[in-house]
Amino acid sequence: MMPTGWCPGTRTVTGMLGTYPGTSCVRIFFGPGDGLPAAAWTDPRQRLAQAPADADVIVSHKDPEVDAAAFVAAWQATGRTGRLILVPHHEPEQQTAGDPAPAAFRASWTRTRTQVGDHPARHDGRLRLAVCWTLQWVRRVDAAGRRVNDWRTWWPEHEADAVDLVLADWYPYDPTARNPFRPAGYEEPASALAIMVELARATGKPWGIAEINHPRITTAGGFPADLDPDGSRCAAWYRRMHAWAKANGCQVWSHYHRDEGDLTERKTEQQALRELIAAEAAAPRRLAPVLETLRAELARRWPGAGRTVVDATHHADHRPNARDTVDALDVDVTGVDTAALLAAFQRHPSAAHWIHGGATARADDGWTRRPYAGTDPGRDRLHLGIRSTEAAERDQRPWGLVEEAGSDATRFLALLKDPAVALQLRALPWQYVGGGIPKGMSTLGVLNEIVQTVRVIGETVARQAADPAPVRAALARLPEPRATADPPEPSGRADGVPPLDTAQSPVDTAQPPGGTGRPGTTAQVDALADAVAARVLATLPGHASGVSGSELAAALRTALAELLG
Repeated sequence: MMPTGWCPGTRTVTGMLGTYPGTSCVRIFFGPGDGLPAAAWTDPRQRLAQAPADADVIVSHKDPEVDAAAFVAAWQATGRTGRLILVPHHEPEQQTAGDPAPAAFRASWTRTRTQVGDHPARHDGRLRLAVCWTLQWVRRVDAAGRRVNDWRTWWPEHEADAVDLVLADWYPYDPTARNPFRPAGYEEPASALAIMVELARATGKPWGIAEINHPRITTAGGFPADLDPDGSRCAAWYRRMHAWAKANGCQVWSHYHRDEGDLTERKTEQQALRELIAAEAAAPRRLAPVLETLRAELARRWPGAGRTVVDATHHADHRPNARDTVDALDVDVTGVDTAALLAAFQRHPSAAHWIHGGATARADDGWTRRPYAGTDPGRDRLHLGIRSTEAAERDQRPWGLVEEAGSDATRFLALLKDPAVALQLRALPWQYVGGGIPKGMSTLGVLNEIVQTVRVIGETVARQAADPAPVRAALARLPEPRATADPPEPSGRADGVPPLDTAQSPVDTAQPPGGTGRPGTTAQVDALADAVAARVLATLPGHASGVSGSELAAALRTALAELLG
């Protein structure tokens, strides 16, 4: 799931929710002088209070002296289950309306980190701290195509550990157009959003879109042509951008429903946004495979109806991520040895955090137990969350709750490493009888016969060749026929499995094996000799081209007659 929604602009939140049901992201900003009021979460007249409780909320502010701790505490007290994505100094690079100087921007980030950087909600992923820039500014280039702005000017390098997310506002920009901000076409998603993948790679942080909008390309909108009078191309562009973003790691997506981005009268684009929001809201809750393994082990170790819960609402990682995968599991701890469960959980490389009994711990914090200040401390349940990476989700290693079970993967691997078992496994391929193997012979018997036949054929070819050295050198590299192998299973096994037929085992292949299924008549021998001679002649090097097919066939007939006699 990629939470998808809008910034309401001049519209009411309740009205927007009626137009876009299932909204999973709401973008709210506080301008210069607005501060960061904690009361906005509870005042019914405020937009924050009207936002859905399970939606992500992107909140930005412009003032340096704010009380982020009080704001986050008020948010947590509401019991909201969606994430709070907090952006100190949205678009600081604009340098308008009181935007800070770089030094003040960095000082404000230190203040934010001091106030809420170690908040429990941040440790378990419900609180995210983010930077946000305008991509038009980041992408700006000069006449030579060189970027003229450096995003690092507005990157809090000294507080990089406190940054959880890199956000950006996307608006049209094409430096090759006469008016770079009014291009003649809709930019392809791969080029439009490649900069976000680049920023994520450079900062080591995931990325998202805090604002996005594209006006219809018409002359009335200030564009050079009436390319899209009905908005169908713009709607298709929105769908492509959203799909590309989701496929390339975007964490959240918010349409800027204001000014040119107000879709109230743009019904075609409005329908596209409505469909995108509804599709994300309906994303299936597919438990990560590694947690499916854990759930199966829990059911075997502590059976009980309703033992595990996938779709709880108290925590953001119960929602499907961008891969439509749920990375958390709740366990009813009635009758469960929680100490044993936590010990096993913490040993697994995919484990990330747990919440239980008013406490929480994280793998990245050395599993240090700390008080949990969330609204659902987990008195009767144990919340288990894994790392939100595809590798962690698909890890096939067991959790170690049922190691005593005979069918457990760990015991099976240990069995395969047993020297006695390994000895028998090495012998089995050579003992194989059936399929295309002639009746009465084993795999090794056939291989021995082939090697012996090739030696006879090769020596005949060498005698006929002008230069026998290459042929005899090739013969020297042939393996010696194997007369014995690892011994078969002895008789009288305690498990009741009958012993292997030693008449067909590799032990008895020192002598040329007999049996049916091989050429027996003179006509069959002659036909086989002719066929082998033709194949040998086709692969001989050029200097051996003087060997005649009749001579080689005659030699083969003699060799085969001796072998089969």
